[in-house]
Amino acid sequence: MSLIIAISGGSCSGKTTLAKLLQKRLGNNRSMIISQDDYYLDIRERVKDNKIPNFDIPEALDFNLLFENLKCLKDKKSVVLPRYDFSIHQRIASTNLTDPKDFIIVEGLLLLDNTDVRGFVDLSVYISCPQDIRFERRLTRDIKERKRTKEFVIKQFSNDVEPAHIKYIQPSSAHADLIIDQNDFINSVDQVLDTIIDCLSNIDSKKSVY
Repeated sequence: MSLIIAISGGSCSGKTTLAKLLQKRLGNNRSMIISQDDYYLDIRERVKDNKIPNFDIPEALDFNLLFENLKCLKDKKSVVLPRYDFSIHQRIASTNLTDPKDFIIVEGLLLLDNTDVRGFVDLSVYISCPQDIRFERRLTRDIKERKRTKEFVIKQFSNDVEPAHIKYIQPSSAHADLIIDQNDFINSVDQVLDTIIDCLSNIDSKKSVY
């Protein structure tokens, strides 16, 4: 069976960066990354009164599909993973079969808020990052990569992102096996990775993976 590592935290807290660094440490041939973002529901299913829906709440995501995919991969079964295009807010048709690997790294905002997912993963990690840093990173990312306007990003952060962080994401840190402070992540990334590897090594029932 594969080991599943969940990396959670607020928007732009460093989840994807940590996931990529961990994958590199574990080895690309033995590990893979799944993004919670690919499990967003099609915007056409959620639009009401022509308003852009909130993407930072549990109802925005297809956690049932994510859970089913994780179960298959853990059992070493191949799956077709979804792909989401933020430019059109829709899933892209995907027929590529993904083979399981020894380590499944899944990263996303609300992973630890979901009872099924957090109870299924082998190790859960939460990145704690101050609001001002998360906002500045999101502003830069959304303008550059997602072609959003500054005004849109500010409004979305104030109305949706931060309220959801306070209501769902921050409280979910209580379920994490390991909480990483932003300063430690920035200044001692190798030590952070060592700690995660040590935690994985200490999962007695899964030591055969190593």
